[in-house]
Amino acid sequence: MKNKGFSLLEMLIAITIILLIGSIAVPKYLNSVNKARWIASREQLKKVAEAFDQYNLDHGYYPEYASWDEIATSDNVVVKEGLIDYIPLKDKFGQKYEGYSKKDGYLFIGHAAPGKWGIKYPKYYIKDGNFLTEEQYQELVAQEQANEEAADTQGQEGEEGATEETPAE
Repeated sequence: MKNKGFSLLEMLIAITIILLIGSIAVPKYLNSVNKARWIASREQLKKVAEAFDQYNLDHGYYPEYASWDEIATSDNVVVKEGLIDYIPLKDKFGQKYEGYSKKDGYLFIGHAAPGKWGIKYPKYYIKDGNFLTEEQYQELVAQEQANEEAADTQGQEGEEGATEETPAE
C-alpha cells in the first residue's frame, strides 16, 4: 500500500525552496517600497519649491522663514494664496524636512532613505528651484560661511573705526 502524503525529505526541500525565494524577493520588494517613498518625498518637496517660485514671480521676492517648522504651517503665505494645498512637516519615511527661505532665495533639504537592505537613496537639496548634488550643497554651505565671516569681519572693523577718536587740530 502506498502512502498518500509527502515524506519528511520532500517537505524540507519544499520549505528550503520557499525560504530561498523569500530571501531574494523580500529585500527586492522592500527596496522598491523605499524607492517609491523616496521619489514621492522628493516630488513633495519639489512641489513646495514650485509654490515658492510662483510666489516669487507674483511678488518679486520669496517669503521669509527661518526654519522648516515655520514653513510647514497652515498660515504660510504660499498656502494662504492657494499656491499649494499644504506643506508637509515630514517626508514619507517620517523624517522631518529641513530648510529656510529668505527674500532672495530658499534652500530645502530632504533626508536619505533608510538603507535597511544595503541600498540607500541620498539626501536631496533644492536651492531656488534647482536640485543640488552633495558636492554643490557643500560648496554652498562653505560659501555662506565665508560670507558670514566676511560680514562679521567688516562689522568689527566698522565698530573699531567708529570708536577711534580723531585727533583735533
